[in-house]
Amino acid sequence: MQKIRIGVLLNTMYSEYSSCVIDGIEQFCQEHGCVQIIFPLLRGITPTKYDFQFNSISSFIDSNNIDVLIVSTPTIANGGSLELVCEEIKNLPDMVKVSLGCDIPGLPSVVVSPSKAIIDSVKHLYKKHNRRNFLLIRANQSFFESNEREQAFRRGLKECGLELKDENVIDGNFIFEHAYEALSKRIKKSKKIDFDAVFCVNDNMALASIACLEDNGIRVPRDVSLIGFDNIDNSREDRFNFSTIDQRISMQSYEAAKIACRLFEQKKRSAIRKCINAVPVFRASCGCDNNGDVRKKLFMNTDKKIYSKKINSRSSYQLYLLHAFLVENQNPVPLEGLYNRLAYSFGLFEIENAMLVLYEHPVHYEKGDVFNYPENAVLKMIYNAGSGLEVKDAKFNPHHVMIPFEFENILTSTHVVFPVFSDDYQYGYFVFKMGTYEKMFYQSMFELITKEIVASIKISQAEIDKSDLESRNISLSEYSEELHTLSLTDEMTKLLNRRGFYETAEHTILSYTSFAKHGLVIYGDMDGLKRINDTFGHEAGDRAIKKEAEILKNLFRSSDVIGRLGGDEFAIVAPDMTINDFARIKKSLEEKCAEYNALEEDPFVLSISIGCAEFSEKQISLDALLNEADMKLYEEKRMKKQNGIVRSSS
Repeated sequence: MQKIRIGVLLNTMYSEYSSCVIDGIEQFCQEHGCVQIIFPLLRGITPTKYDFQFNSISSFIDSNNIDVLIVSTPTIANGGSLELVCEEIKNLPDMVKVSLGCDIPGLPSVVVSPSKAIIDSVKHLYKKHNRRNFLLIRANQSFFESNEREQAFRRGLKECGLELKDENVIDGNFIFEHAYEALSKRIKKSKKIDFDAVFCVNDNMALASIACLEDNGIRVPRDVSLIGFDNIDNSREDRFNFSTIDQRISMQSYEAAKIACRLFEQKKRSAIRKCINAVPVFRASCGCDNNGDVRKKLFMNTDKKIYSKKINSRSSYQLYLLHAFLVENQNPVPLEGLYNRLAYSFGLFEIENAMLVLYEHPVHYEKGDVFNYPENAVLKMIYNAGSGLEVKDAKFNPHHVMIPFEFENILTSTHVVFPVFSDDYQYGYFVFKMGTYEKMFYQSMFELITKEIVASIKISQAEIDKSDLESRNISLSEYSEELHTLSLTDEMTKLLNRRGFYETAEHTILSYTSFAKHGLVIYGDMDGLKRINDTFGHEAGDRAIKKEAEILKNLFRSSDVIGRLGGDEFAIVAPDMTINDFARIKKSLEEKCAEYNALEEDPFVLSISIGCAEFSEKQISLDALLNEADMKLYEEKRMKKQNGIVRSSS
């Protein structure tokens, strides 16, 4: 009997919620001999420029590749319109579809009912722990899940005869850092503890709240009781051990898989609705501790800074593996030479198998486009933990199937489809089976791997071009020099890129200090570039970066080394300059930016903050000099904000 292939469409597979969804469906697959194929979109709360590239993999959602589809609706809809997501699901190919997490008319749906658990939690804090002044940390109003939990929370307060003050409602956007900052501002504004209980609409913000409260000398639960929502892994760890509400995500996803497979086998389409009740879980953070000292139970001997950044030994090891991969792959190699590197890395990362498919030619794909797969693709490599690496050259049409039919037996249990892209071009995709590390690790790992693959493809193409040039008797030394120059140049600004700057700057510093000469290392960071991008779009942001680069080129001497380190960061090595020269340069830079703002019609305000450090025989380390200049730059930024000099780009 052929295995049923369960497709799973979700957002950010590394979130705690998505991780539980994947694990629940995987358990069903293991018990019932099914295959899970994950199509992870990337629609972040803080989106990046190329998130849309992940939309391309949803083109594989059809009956050639999967039999049923489970849509993790909340992860896709959060931060957007549920109506638009419903329309998006409706436009997917006709097959058995199940909505997980949201009730969608006309579709089988598995949902959670959080209301009773939230109301019971409020009553628990009120009756058992005598809490009266509640603080709510929610997401903003565009997150319907947050709204549903907030409504239940307010009903619980009402049933206890309590009111929620407007100033006791703060937005954390489901993000650890946002919640920490918002709560910190609230504490500093009130200048006293005027609340004795905190309810967070997810556990990530609950973790942030505990860290923030403790950092401000407010003890949990002695001074303030706290309850979260989700029952993620961290909430169950001894060193966190906070009270929360378990919405039983894995159980929901298991039920969704069961319903989808039953409907597929019965050849039925039915709008079944399965509702699972959330349950409160009371632990140390609300005051229900049966194991001694609560403070010790919450933190043990863990340094709070490490705690607040959510780093544990397992995460540290995974970070080490990422670091090792980056060190190992500093020098790009042609594509054929990359496969052994990947196989070695896959072994370290406990990846059971992985397949790389590349298109015959890169496909141009921009935001807002409908991605159309080309007709010609090649399965380039297969890695298997047992048998090792196989380099293939199996050509096929991805319109018909995601991988060639003869290799379908490789798909067992849970696999992820991951795009290979760079800028506005798609090069192909990976299909791989994750190991035992965190989902975030594999997301980050394959983002790095895809960049290595694209670099290798470009090098391979350059070698082909090189051979072509040889056949036409073109000077290879000139061509090599041009390639080297391009590899050191920032494409947007034509300044040196990070690699080019470090290579040239270190040589310059050593040359001058060998003759007992000195100079300045200057570090610059544009003011408000994120605001420009968010308000006026990335094209305006790119114009601002280019203009700032032009001003720097005109301001500094030809003997100075100028580079763009990435994003809005610039650096300069200026031999023979002194601190007095820096004051002049800083003034001239401000004047040039002001001239541009006065004469040009761009809606944004061009501004940059700079700091400097002096190099000499005693200090030649470029990294140390940049760090020192960065610290002074930070002081410059802080002073600008205090004095209201950094203006809004509006």
